[in-house]
Amino acid sequence: MKKSVLAILVLSSLGLTACGGSSDKKNTPSSDSSSSVSTSGIVNKGIVKSGAVSICEATIANTSQEACSSPLLTTTTNEKGQFSLNNLPSGKALMVVVTKHSGTQMKCDYAGCLDANGNPIEFGQWMTVPDDFKLLAIISTTGEIKTANINSLTNLAAKKAIELTGSRALTPEIVNNSNAMIGKALGLTKPITEMGSVDITNTQAITDADKQDLQATILSASLEQTRKNGAVNIDDLIEYNAEGKLVVSKTVINQLQAETKNVINQAKEHSKNNGNTGTKLDNVEQDVSALNPDNIDIDIDIEKPAESPVVQAKNFIKQIRTVYTAASDGGDLNTGLTGFSEDINLVATLAQEDTQILLENVNDAIIAIGEAMNPDANNQDNPFLAKNGYTVMKDGDRYTIDQNDVKLVATGSYEHSTVIDEEASQDCHDQDVCKTTKETFNTNITLHELSANHHLASLSASESLAVLNASITKKESQNTHQVDEITHEIDYQNSEVSQINTLKIALSNAKLIYQNHIEGVPSQNAFHGNITFIANGISSTDFIDFQYNGHWNGQYTDWSEENKNHSAITANSLTFRADGKITSDSQEISALMDIRLNNPDGYVYLKDMTKNVIGRNCYQKLEWDNSCDSRTQQEVTEESAETENSFIRANIKMALGANILNTNDTLVASRVSLDISRNDYNFVEIDTGVTYNGKDTYLSTSFKPYSHNNQPYVTLSDGNGLEATLTENRETGIEGKIYVNGKITGRIETVNNDFPLIRYSDNSFESL
Repeated sequence: MKKSVLAILVLSSLGLTACGGSSDKKNTPSSDSSSSVSTSGIVNKGIVKSGAVSICEATIANTSQEACSSPLLTTTTNEKGQFSLNNLPSGKALMVVVTKHSGTQMKCDYAGCLDANGNPIEFGQWMTVPDDFKLLAIISTTGEIKTANINSLTNLAAKKAIELTGSRALTPEIVNNSNAMIGKALGLTKPITEMGSVDITNTQAITDADKQDLQATILSASLEQTRKNGAVNIDDLIEYNAEGKLVVSKTVINQLQAETKNVINQAKEHSKNNGNTGTKLDNVEQDVSALNPDNIDIDIDIEKPAESPVVQAKNFIKQIRTVYTAASDGGDLNTGLTGFSEDINLVATLAQEDTQILLENVNDAIIAIGEAMNPDANNQDNPFLAKNGYTVMKDGDRYTIDQNDVKLVATGSYEHSTVIDEEASQDCHDQDVCKTTKETFNTNITLHELSANHHLASLSASESLAVLNASITKKESQNTHQVDEITHEIDYQNSEVSQINTLKIALSNAKLIYQNHIEGVPSQNAFHGNITFIANGISSTDFIDFQYNGHWNGQYTDWSEENKNHSAITANSLTFRADGKITSDSQEISALMDIRLNNPDGYVYLKDMTKNVIGRNCYQKLEWDNSCDSRTQQEVTEESAETENSFIRANIKMALGANILNTNDTLVASRVSLDISRNDYNFVEIDTGVTYNGKDTYLSTSFKPYSHNNQPYVTLSDGNGLEATLTENRETGIEGKIYVNGKITGRIETVNNDFPLIRYSDNSFESL
């Protein structure tokens, strides 16, 4: 069976059908049912030092007061916010409470921090916490606890669990489900108690951070800033709707996304974008800005009893097989998205010429408005006739075009100047060219109304923005030199330097529509959403040096040419983001593309091309000479390459979401996402996510593009405590482990001619 790229990525070499059975006790993972559990963690709201940590059973007496009346253990955090807890009872739901102690201080990690006395505190500075300072977390000791971090995320999960269960003690199932709900609502795929430990006021900590850990920390700080802001109640992040179903609040998410940008800007400014900090923080902003409550299905019953670990593990493997089948050619997910894509591509192809002309008309209209905004044009007649033929009406500070099916209403400013400097020197005679031209552009245009049509295509947008600050410098020189009566030389040089300090184009609430009739049936396809392009510090240089030498001996001319072409391009950062919905008749698909490139090392792409040509031209000859009218050419091209100390950082995020019609003619909510991050020279991370049949499946892997010893590995998870790790060894084949809430519940091994087998902790087995 032919497999799609997604299917290959999910399980590149696995596709065997399931079989069950039992075996003897050889090679069986141990159950490890110890009676006590130990763990450690970090308290981070930012980092809290000298904080009092208490842990107790999550009984109603303790949860109702959000305090440990009879703690099992107490300890204090160190300078890094770290603590450890040993000999905890297993199989219990526990609550961890952090309160003020003698000398308790917290690092400010968001904008607008105030200390206990109401004094403003700078980002990254320590401050004394108020007397009522408190942070909560709930943990379950039914499995292995990797870490028990405590932050604003765990605090929210604990409060939500207490709220939803009312006057009852918490159970391990409630603890796991509540923590999972908060993580899912915020797009996190690992348990929230294992994340949120990064000190975002420390540049090196950001550089070294795991991506999800950093994202959770930023979200924790953003939740606190949202709470301080007071515009929304963060406790309403998850609430019941009219049908009694738990849903994610759009209002809270929108405010959280805005505050996340503020926190990230603070962290960038504090770190001065050193090293990988800028691109790693950009990656977090990508993920948080992509959160869409319409695509988040909580689908968690907070009080549903947990199945046995082995049953959970087997169901997870079944879930992976289901996604694999759906993503393969002929599968529901593959067929639905592919069919939709073909419909879009068909109409897009038909309307391509119309769209191109439409966009050219809009571009010409914006140029005309810019020309009318130029101070030199302000004294001219109204209406103003631009050079490209568009008529601009001026009414105070508003400029309007209504022509060629284009309507624009704009305000702003536009400045354009050209300076030409012609030089004359002993090396630059009248017949030569010695000229420098410099053009500068400063534009800040707000489009209050944009609508345009051309045949099958139409475009509209509201409150859009075009900002440009740039300059172009051209220098041209040509020297012609007669050495003597028989030798002639020409030296021509041309250079162009383009510098774009800032370029921003933002289309808000944009709608691009294709209208068409296929075999007499009307059809409409549209994109509706926001489009943004931002470029900072783009510099492009092109230099041409042409030299000619000719020597005439009375019968022929021996000549040579050397043509050097040098180009260099660099940029500080580039961002492109399109986020919205694509519709095709009655079908609709949510679409996101977010590409961010950063160049903190100042990497410059260089290309040098040198072409040497020699030849002979004959004018008078008595007989044919093979050397006459000949030419020999040699060309050399050199290009620069990235190095460990100078390379481009990249974060690419794409997602598609749609209701897919499955083989049972039932609409199934589905979503596919891809996240590629390159924050180190020789390390690329790839994360994919698939939502299908109400289940989430996440895949993570990485590779080293400049290494030859990559060992393939994949981590699969459901974001709710189930995880499978797979590695491929040349000698032993595929190996791996299955974890349920941090505890090994199955082992994957290759037996009998490359046959992957799963052995579970209850001695049962099945093929992968």
